[in-house]
Amino acid sequence: MSKIGVFGGTFDPVHYGHVWLARQAASELLLDKVLVTPTKKQPFKMDRTVTSGVHRYNMLKLAFAGDGIISVSDIELKKDGISYTIDTLREIRRIFGVDAEIYFILGADAFLKIEKWKDADELLSGYSFIIGIRPGHEDCGLCGHIRRLKAVYNTKATVIGNKQIDVSSTEIKEMIKTGGRLSVIPEDVERYIKTNGLYQGIY
Repeated sequence: MSKIGVFGGTFDPVHYGHVWLARQAASELLLDKVLVTPTKKQPFKMDRTVTSGVHRYNMLKLAFAGDGIISVSDIELKKDGISYTIDTLREIRRIFGVDAEIYFILGADAFLKIEKWKDADELLSGYSFIIGIRPGHEDCGLCGHIRRLKAVYNTKATVIGNKQIDVSSTEIKEMIKTGGRLSVIPEDVERYIKTNGLYQGIY
């Protein structure tokens, strides 16, 4: 049985926290493949300005270049409308077969709100989860939340010991505007950002 990880998000821009989380998930859970899937329209970020999908996809390709297990998928970028996780996971299950175990990779802050997502009951009962701890969420009741979801939905969730960076995408964009060297994003991604003049506006 193949084990497929799916790591969704806006990735605007991708940074080392994303890279470390994807690689740690693959390593700890012995995943056969990880698909990084940038969203087209994130349902909980409809009021935010998001960099074009082409740029975000290209930056992800640079961030994970040469990785034999992790690849970048445009499965959500090719669709019209809002990107819902359950729709993406259903399609990935069709691609890899019903016997594949599909793991969705996400941060603890997102997992704590997952019951608000589209078709949450199917999502929580039909798929497995790999949860990365983000700064500030170590003592947020995550263990109790996981126990409750397991009791209600038989949810399978694993918390991993991922390396963290204490910075938000908004803070990274502000640092980019100052023109300094960024230690939180891969060098190839930084060069791409500067070459294409990204994140020079107000966010």
